Amino acid sequence: MELGGMERKERMATEKKIDELLKIAVTLELDGVEFIQSLDYATLCREYNGIGPEWAGRRVRDWITGKFGVFEPAALIHDLRNYESDDTRRGFNYANYEFFINCLKIADASYPWYSWRRYRARALAMAMFDFVSGPGGWTAWHDCYEKKLNQQTNKPTNQQTN
Repeated sequence: MELGGMERKERMATEKKIDELLKIAVTLELDGVEFIQSLDYATLCREYNGIGPEWAGRRVRDWITGKFGVFEPAALIHDLRNYESDDTRRGFNYANYEFFINCLKIADASYPWYSWRRYRARALAMAMFDFVSGPGGWTAWHDCYEKKLNQQTNKPTNQQTN
């Protein structure tokens, strides 16, 4: 919802939503499950923003998440990998490849091998991988790292000062 042309403060995911996504991630044996299970609920709820880039805004991410919600467990893990960004290409590539593999696992588990939906979901996984691996994804990875550094030193980020 917008107020005066500016989006209101982002709402956080609920613990119930995080539990649902974690249950699916564990059941499907997604890569990175142990990593997100090591984080506290406050962090999981605060940092998970659905499917889509943070800069797109809540309404756009809500729409994307509604259309492609089957991939939410992979997006949860990916969002938290970004939160823990180390600002290296290796870390960036690892997080994106893990996201891609998890999306493929979800597509394969969601539809039988003979269904066209399975292959559409796999193609969508490739398109999302291309998107998160591009320049916008790198910028987000770097911004998350800077945000983490600024939080550690209690300095305001550019987003907080604008």
